[in-house]
Amino acid sequence: MFEAADRIKLPLQFDAQRMLDELSRDLAKPFMYYSVVMLTVPGDLSQHSGASRAPSVDNGDLSDIPYIKSVIDGFRDVTTLTLARLLRLEGGAEVQEHTDPTLGLDVPDSVVRLTIPITPTDDVDFLLNGEAVPMQPGECWYMKLNDRHQVLHHGTEERVNLTIDVVPNEWVLDQLGLVAA
Repeated sequence: MFEAADRIKLPLQFDAQRMLDELSRDLAKPFMYYSVVMLTVPGDLSQHSGASRAPSVDNGDLSDIPYIKSVIDGFRDVTTLTLARLLRLEGGAEVQEHTDPTLGLDVPDSVVRLTIPITPTDDVDFLLNGEAVPMQPGECWYMKLNDRHQVLHHGTEERVNLTIDVVPNEWVLDQLGLVAA
């Protein structure tokens, strides 16, 4: 259990355009309001309750998105990856203010969610504790999601993020600046 800022930009950068290029066919499909594409699922469903700390497995063949798979596998190489998914939010939509009780470093035995925006976010306000988080495509962010947060989409194009839930081991804590290098 750690006390940390409610938002931390990790010193990691990913190629958001490459991810978007891999998803371009899928993004053309119609969807309603808010949709989720599960890239990984809990490996042991008997352990799944709340935020599972069990390693996940790929949800089918991810070979058609090789760069995104390499990002997922990169996290698997350094920590336990418990969930990876793509979140899409339709233009003009809103995710109401809420909390995710199991997603914060200050919660015993929690996992943490890392967010990597893929599409431009100029028209999207991700508010954490009432303040905007200035995420840009390709950046990787930790946010204390057991605090109140919401998403307001003022634009017309869908917003897509890759979210990755991981067990906060020493490598993750080092990326968050919470362990001496």
